[in-house]
Amino acid sequence: MKLFILLYGIAGILTGSFLNVCILRIPEGRSFISGRSACPVCGRTLRALELVPVLSWLFLGGKCRWCRANISIQYPAVELGMGILFSLICFFRGTGFRSVILCAFFSLIITAAFIDGRHFYIPDGLSLLVLILGIVGFFADHGRFWPEFLRRMAGLVICGGGLWLLRILTGGGIGLGDVKMMAACGFFLGWPHGFCAMAAGYVLASVFCLPLLLSGRADPKDRLPMMPFFTAALITTVLFGNELGQWYMGLWGL
Repeated sequence: MKLFILLYGIAGILTGSFLNVCILRIPEGRSFISGRSACPVCGRTLRALELVPVLSWLFLGGKCRWCRANISIQYPAVELGMGILFSLICFFRGTGFRSVILCAFFSLIITAAFIDGRHFYIPDGLSLLVLILGIVGFFADHGRFWPEFLRRMAGLVICGGGLWLLRILTGGGIGLGDVKMMAACGFFLGWPHGFCAMAAGYVLASVFCLPLLLSGRADPKDRLPMMPFFTAALITTVLFGNELGQWYMGLWGL
């Protein structure tokens, strides 16, 4: 089992390196499949030894070898973070096909979180891929067909429909990208986990924003990218949802 955890971790680090490319290029409309990586400041093409995940950033001291411009800590953070998440999936969920689907799911929502955090939008392609993953996961589930289908459709309708209703009530205060992504995530997780993740995302956002509002460092009219908070809640729900649910029910003596 330890070997599989290690292999999942290595796969996660390599995946994180690819996600960094996606996070940078998708908003710019560039291909994330072809094209050599280059320094965003001086434009020099990076060599293979400068592209080793995590290690290159450490050996270069977080600076470009050519122009000495700072290299964002996002690069090693995403790579190392994905390695840890993939290892946790293997540890908690085993080594089967469902774990592979969860790894792909985490990759998509983390990419969406960084793009939304930087550019205030979520690419429709990412939401579509999450929905496709949910469909694949549904057919890979060997349980009863109709109960599982209804559970997943309930997650889609409640998450997507709930945010759509909030969008109408707030006059567009909820982004359409959030509606599409959370509808897809609702189908992926099903009821009640999808709804719990969505609600937890808003709790996290409130905890983050309240001190800023009270201190005057933020205005209620400021735009807030929600996907980073949704992503944190989704990851927590996937890894520890059952345990948190039991703990919460235990507080009420149920």
